[in-house]
Amino acid sequence: MTRRQVWERRTNPLMIALALGFLAVYAVQVLDVAPTPLVRRLVDWSDIAIWAAFVADYLIRVRLSTDRWRFVRTHPIDLLAIALPPFRPLRALRAAPLLIGGLHRARLTRARLAVFVGTTSVLVVFLCSLAFLDAERGAPDTKVTGYGDALWWAAVTVTTVGYGDVYPVTTEGRIVALLLMVVGIGLISFVIGTATSWVVDQLKAADARALNTDREVDELTAEVRALRTEIAALRGPAPDARDAAPSPPDGA
Repeated sequence: MTRRQVWERRTNPLMIALALGFLAVYAVQVLDVAPTPLVRRLVDWSDIAIWAAFVADYLIRVRLSTDRWRFVRTHPIDLLAIALPPFRPLRALRAAPLLIGGLHRARLTRARLAVFVGTTSVLVVFLCSLAFLDAERGAPDTKVTGYGDALWWAAVTVTTVGYGDVYPVTTEGRIVALLLMVVGIGLISFVIGTATSWVVDQLKAADARALNTDREVDELTAEVRALRTEIAALRGPAPDARDAAPSPPDGA
């Protein structure tokens, strides 16, 4: 195990926690639920501190890598997480690569893939609804009056339904919509592919069990036949009826 892998294993839980913290911070900023100016300042400084922590983590991992350029090329999500500009609403898109990258570093097994996909889907819908609200709120001719409208738009967009009752009117909102539509198409394709793969695996398993059963029946049949043959051999040939009949008495 390399030094970078040791560092990642030790710091990965902290990085995921910071990504979740960033998500909470951004939600507070967009929904404007901070009760006092002091809390708002703390939230803003927390946003900067979390971003700085991820920058430091990325630079340390680059430094610990044996092939630094290869690390940069093979970890685009991590680079995207720190390279996106810290401006509203595009900075909301930074939370997704933070969490996805952190979960990817956790080396999820196939058994947890369904949970990972479901969690990522909910996360993307929540983030894009926040970013959409942040971009569209207060814009001329906007259809968004509150977070409920933004969440409804995100749900119908990611499922590719698209009723058209809510749509973006700003450039930032259209960027968020484009990303969400791409995610929606990919998500549906992945779910369909996963379901199909599961059905095929179940059918293959059923066929394998049927073949095993047939083979076991054939083996048992062959064993029964062999046992019958052995029993017949042990009994010997059946005596002839004339030999078995008693001899007539003399003088009969």
